[in-house]
Amino acid sequence: MIKKILKLVICLGLLASCTSKKEPVYIPLPEEVKAMWFSYVDYETFLKDTPKDQIKEEIEKIIENCESIGINTIFVHAVAFTDAFYDSNIYPKSNKVNQKDIDYLEIFIEEAHKKNMHVEAWINPMRSVTVEEAALWEEDFILKKWVNEANDNIYNFEGRYYLNIATEENQKLIISVIEEIIENYDVDGIHMDDYFYPAKIDDGFDDNQFAGSSFNSISDFRKYQVNELVEKIYDVVHENDLVFGISPSGNIEYSRDVIYGDTEAWVNKGIVDYVVPQIYWGYTNKTKPFEPTLQEWQLLMGNTDTKLIIGLAAYKVGIMSKDSDNEEWMKDDKILSKQIETSKTVKNYSGYALFSYHSLFGENNENSKRNKENLSQNE
Repeated sequence: MIKKILKLVICLGLLASCTSKKEPVYIPLPEEVKAMWFSYVDYETFLKDTPKDQIKEEIEKIIENCESIGINTIFVHAVAFTDAFYDSNIYPKSNKVNQKDIDYLEIFIEEAHKKNMHVEAWINPMRSVTVEEAALWEEDFILKKWVNEANDNIYNFEGRYYLNIATEENQKLIISVIEEIIENYDVDGIHMDDYFYPAKIDDGFDDNQFAGSSFNSISDFRKYQVNELVEKIYDVVHENDLVFGISPSGNIEYSRDVIYGDTEAWVNKGIVDYVVPQIYWGYTNKTKPFEPTLQEWQLLMGNTDTKLIIGLAAYKVGIMSKDSDNEEWMKDDKILSKQIETSKTVKNYSGYALFSYHSLFGENNENSKRNKENLSQNE
C-alpha cells in the first residue's frame, strides 16, 4: 500500500511539472536606455536569405553586436505592414523573410534576454502592403476580404493600402494583434513609430466616418482617432504590467498637423511611458537644428513623468544628401556621440535610440566602422 501511495505521489509530481507553464522572463526598461531599432530592412539585409539552420546563430550575432556598443534595449519589428515576424493567427508571415516556419520574434526575445536586454515588439498599426503584394494574400485573410468588398476599413492611397482606424473593426483588429503578441511572447513592451495617417492623405480615406461624427474639422477627428488607439494600446499593455512607448517624428508640428500624431496629448494624458522623437538632424540644419529641436521636446514634456529617449540618425553618418547639414554628417565622425552628450543636458533625458542596425553593422556600409568607433565612447 505504501509503495502504491509513493507511486501515486511521484506520478502527480511529474504531471504537475510537465503541465506547469514556464515562468515568463521580463527585463524592465533601463534607467538610461541605449536602444537599437531592428527594422524590416534589417530582416531583409541579414535574415531573409539565411538558411533555416543558421538563423538562430545569426540572431545571436546580431544581439552580440548590439551588446558590443553598449546597447541594452532593442525595438524589433514584429508587425511592419499588417504582416508578422512571429507565428500569428491573425497576420501572414512577412514577405521580408523567406523562412515562413521560423518564429523570428521568439528567437530575438530569447537571445536578447540572455544578455539581459530589454526587448519590445515594434508595430506599425496602420500601414499595410502595396496593391501588388495584396494580390498575393490568401482569399480568407480578413484584409483581402475587405479589399474585395471595397470596404471602408482599408484604403488604397498612392498604390499602398492603409487601415482606416476610424472604424471600430480596425481598432479591434489592431488591439487583437497586440494581445496576441503579449499573450504568446515574453516581450517587455510594445513600441510604435511615426506611421499614423499617411502624409497628405485625401478626405476619401475616412470621410464616411467623419461625416457621421460631431467633429468640425478633419484634423481634430483624425487626432482623436489616433489618441483613442494609443490609449487602448496603453491600457492593454499596462494590464499586463509591460511598457508602451511611441517614436514620433522629431518635428512636433508635422507629427501633429500632417500625420495626426499628437504627442503632447499623449504625454499630458499619461498614455505613453516614453517617447522617442526622431531628431534626425545635425546641429547646422537650417530648418530643424538638433539643439533647439531637443529643447522643444523638453518643453513639450514639461513636468510629466514620461521618459524622453532621443532618436538619433546613425544612418546619416558619412552618407551624401541634399540636406543643409550634409557637410556635418559627412565630415564629423563624432556627431552621434556629441548628440548623446547634448541630449543628457535636458531634464527628462532617459536615453537614446539608434536607427538602425544595418547602419552600424552592414558589411558593405562604409559608415559602419565610423559609427561603431563613434559610439564605443558611450558604452
